[in-house]
Amino acid sequence: MKRIFWRPLRKRMDPYLQARVAEGADRALSPRVDTLREELEGLRQQVEALASQLNSGVSELRAITAADYDRIPELRAALRAVRASEEYAAVWKRDRPLITVRIATYNRVETLLERTLPSVLAQTYPHFEVVVVGDHCTDDTAARLAALDDDRVRFHNLPYRADYPQDDRQRWMVAGTPGVNIGNDLARGDWIAPLDDDDTWTPDHLELLLDLALAGRYEVAYGLLRRRNLLDGTEMDIYRYPPAHAAFGFQGALMLRQLTPLFENDERSFVVNEPGDWNLCRRMLLAGVRFGSTERCVGHLFVFPRDRRITTSTTDP
Repeated sequence: MKRIFWRPLRKRMDPYLQARVAEGADRALSPRVDTLREELEGLRQQVEALASQLNSGVSELRAITAADYDRIPELRAALRAVRASEEYAAVWKRDRPLITVRIATYNRVETLLERTLPSVLAQTYPHFEVVVVGDHCTDDTAARLAALDDDRVRFHNLPYRADYPQDDRQRWMVAGTPGVNIGNDLARGDWIAPLDDDDTWTPDHLELLLDLALAGRYEVAYGLLRRRNLLDGTEMDIYRYPPAHAAFGFQGALMLRQLTPLFENDERSFVVNEPGDWNLCRRMLLAGVRFGSTERCVGHLFVFPRDRRITTSTTDP
């Protein structure tokens, strides 16, 4: 009888006992839990403060490194020497100077022929040449360009691919840079008009920017670029004066060729965490290069949402 009586009693008591035990545990643990929460909050605030100090220190270190890396005082001295030369003075007296359109490419001949080159060959300003530099193209770019049978278009293919960084973002920052610099060396024009191999210009791009440069004696003249999302068709304007990061692109610019020996595109701009185009623009600004601009649209950039390109001249590695 004893066992028969106890079993149902225990079942009836279990929920009650469990509730009392839980209540007691809550009362005992509650102060400790509150203390732990306060301690964790204090630790979180300390970590955030340390992270802020670290980021500030990194920014200062990057600025110091960039200042030494850029060698701006030397660039300023070299720029003064260029401006004092007879060749520099002669540039501003020519009414119809030759312009070199510089395009770096890598195995993208269909886009180059169907989209980019037609916008160049349709320019209202006729006195230009096109220098296309392949980053060791392995497709039929050379043959397809030769088939154009246009004396204004030259193609030079690099004998090997550049040794780009393994990191995706760092590679994006400098992709195509060797071809850009070789294109500058091959240029015959007084002015260089950079263009990516998948973007386009308005028909008056060269004429508009040349008139702007000559009228204001600007060593770099640029205009507004319209960035188009190829997936949803949305557009965004890329423009600011003076130039600013993510608001300027050399695809919309015309620059004096005499600047290029002083201001090469840096193949290691990722060291200072900058895309190549903006790194070049920033160094020019710090050295005192004269920039002039127009708010008129002079070209279109075509990107996918995953593209991080905004101000950088890239050729897909």
